[in-house]
Amino acid sequence: MPAEAIDRGIANFKEKVVPAAKATPGNVGQVLLLDRKTGAGIGITLWETAQAMGASEQMGITARTQSTAATGGSIVNVERFEQVIADRTAPPQPGGFVRLNSMAGSPSKIDGSVKFIEKQVLPVLRAQKGYRMLLMNVDRTTGRTTVSTVWDSLADLQASESKISSLRRDAADAAGASDVTVEIFESVFADVKQPATA
Repeated sequence: MPAEAIDRGIANFKEKVVPAAKATPGNVGQVLLLDRKTGAGIGITLWETAQAMGASEQMGITARTQSTAATGGSIVNVERFEQVIADRTAPPQPGGFVRLNSMAGSPSKIDGSVKFIEKQVLPVLRAQKGYRMLLMNVDRTTGRTTVSTVWDSLADLQASESKISSLRRDAADAAGASDVTVEIFESVFADVKQPATA
């Protein structure tokens, strides 16, 4: 995707998606993740309850239509998750980098997977330079799980890899997943109402 299309996509998210989401009852935040090399982006809206998320569906359809029109891109997938862990050492803000780990696990192993992340992964992450946040989201129906870690800089993210790569296989086992997909994104917009936990 050309740079100007990426810039149009960012502008559209800030000028159209964010105000529409904020005006919708139950919204608690918006985040835009971007891979400038590939042009791939992930727009995220956060909601207080499943009911609020469901009621926002028309707003979401409109936002996705506007985004594709602004960038000339396409919507690959729309997913809905329950946030089960939100560990923050600092408030969300743009400018950081995100390592997004996705896995297709077993619904019956979700609670065990959450405990593994809390007990085994978080202590290691918190000891790393530049660690800002971990968010774990699950789909209890399908077993699909995402674990996102947010870092102050790309260098901090890359330096942490050697400390946590061995835990990734164990996390997949705990979730009943055969493998983990890892993607790196820049956080170009973040406005989340939830306070820091530390």
